[in-house]
Amino acid sequence: MLNIWGVILYLRLPWITSQAGIGLTWIIILVSSSITGITGLSTSAIATNGKVKGGGTYFLISRSLGPELGGSIGLIFAFANAVAVAMHTVGFAETVQALMQETDVSMVDKLNDIRIIGVITVTCLLAISMAGMEWESKAQVLFFLVIMISFASYIVGTIIPATPQKQAKGFFSYRADIFAANFVPGWRGPEGSFFGMFSIFFPSATGILAGANISGDLKAS
Repeated sequence: MLNIWGVILYLRLPWITSQAGIGLTWIIILVSSSITGITGLSTSAIATNGKVKGGGTYFLISRSLGPELGGSIGLIFAFANAVAVAMHTVGFAETVQALMQETDVSMVDKLNDIRIIGVITVTCLLAISMAGMEWESKAQVLFFLVIMISFASYIVGTIIPATPQKQAKGFFSYRADIFAANFVPGWRGPEGSFFGMFSIFFPSATGILAGANISGDLKAS
């Protein structure tokens, strides 16, 4: 689940909802979840055909559909993981920089602060990966707890009545009139379309094959 609950879910879902409306956002989430669910079921069916060894997605596909498809899809999947790491790192760096800006803290300037935070983040992730599967598993437990706390904070924050200060910034509690007004799309900008919003949201539904990537390490861990 850590690979599915990514930066898009936090930074872009509210923006997508404001563009596509609540109704189309539900459809986008449903379609993305359906694609991910079908992929997960297909992976489970392939994995049960034999003993899964190291190699992850390449091993599963090459043993079922041939090494040609396994190699091509595995290569694309490797590049996709690299792009996903970059995307999540940039999102994390932008969030940290925004929090620093709220407290009037700056290292150099906005752009370079994001770059510095990104480099530090990637270095820490590299150190965790090089430390081995045991340390990676411990780090994943910590990250999972952080995500659960963020979800709980989000849910509790929507239930707490909004103060006048929050209402002045556009934050309100649950209200039927706001729900009805935001249920329909309100496209803004050239990228305002269903498929445009779907392409932005869909990366947050990927990552279902993360377990297959460490298939060779699961037994040892």
